[in-house]
Amino acid sequence: MHVKRPWRYFVSASVGIAAGVVAAFLLAIILAIVDLYLSGHSRPTLSRAWLSVPEWGISLSRADVILLSGAFLTAVTSAVLVARSCSTNSVQREQQEVQ
Repeated sequence: MHVKRPWRYFVSASVGIAAGVVAAFLLAIILAIVDLYLSGHSRPTLSRAWLSVPEWGISLSRADVILLSGAFLTAVTSAVLVARSCSTNSVQREQQEVQ
């Protein structure tokens, strides 16, 4: 018998948010270093406007897109892995209790 525990969703969401914030922080540092390198060698920087929709007030650079997608993918992946781990552990515990 599989019992859904409500704390599992809270834990997975919390871990996902924390992982996303940490990934965004680390990606910001890495992108700043790469941007400094590119601008120092007279190359086009990552901070130029790349995706722009003026009607909606959106103007994103390549660095913004990399940062947002990296943080989002990290948050979702970690939340899914934690949720699966919680459900796998609870099923294993229930099987051990039955035996």
